[in-house]
Amino acid sequence: MILISQPVFSPRPWGNRNLNRLYGIASKEPIGEVWLLSDIEDMKTRLAADSTTVYPESIVEELVGHALPRFPLMVKYISANEWLSVQVHPDDELAKIYEGEPWGKSECWYFLGEGQVLAGLKEREKSFRDVREEDLNYIRLRRGDLLSLPAGIVHAIGPGSKLIEIQQNSDITYRLFDWNRGRELNLDRALNVSKPSLMPKLEEKMNHFEWEYFSIEKTDSFSGKGICITIGDKPTLYVVIDDLLEMETEFLAVTLGPFWGGAI
Repeated sequence: MILISQPVFSPRPWGNRNLNRLYGIASKEPIGEVWLLSDIEDMKTRLAADSTTVYPESIVEELVGHALPRFPLMVKYISANEWLSVQVHPDDELAKIYEGEPWGKSECWYFLGEGQVLAGLKEREKSFRDVREEDLNYIRLRRGDLLSLPAGIVHAIGPGSKLIEIQQNSDITYRLFDWNRGRELNLDRALNVSKPSLMPKLEEKMNHFEWEYFSIEKTDSFSGKGICITIGDKPTLYVVIDDLLEMETEFLAVTLGPFWGGAI
């Protein structure tokens, strides 16, 4: 079975109106995120195969082999015209304590062009209440690079960045600084979940990536159970369950890691 995603769209103040034009979406704020695969309430993506349409929650056992609180992964296409907020996400333990969520948000970004990111503190003892641009490591990315960020790393995606974000299926974000846009900050929670000792890991020209949450392979053929994302100007996502997907160009094939094998 091969299911094709029907994405949903998230306007953001830092978004890129090229996404509005590309997907034919009218919105007051520009679209910043195309949610290619989501099981988050009010932002659920439909998955279509022939005349059948389902939500991700209905195929968890077919994909994973057992029940989970929700579909395990979320996938977004992000295009930024300005800096995103300086933010941080909780790990699995703290997400349960603070938000009653089944897990936290560790994530990785595959860049579709040149990009820029702030991630990880330069000074590990810096007070998180005062974190600004100059306190974070500046990282320049190229097309095909992958940056992985375990939960707890303070970060921000920069203008001009276009990327595929693959993450645990969670929408918990605590903002430390938002470039004076007037949106709510979450300093106390951000302070409690931040991990100054952690740093992101860069995989230049990624072909294969292994993590406890998922593995990613750049390929033109995939068989078995997984999530496949095209990496052109308008990404498309497929969920493959005991089937074969072949294409003329390379795509990202994502398979679940050992984290999802036990009870969550």
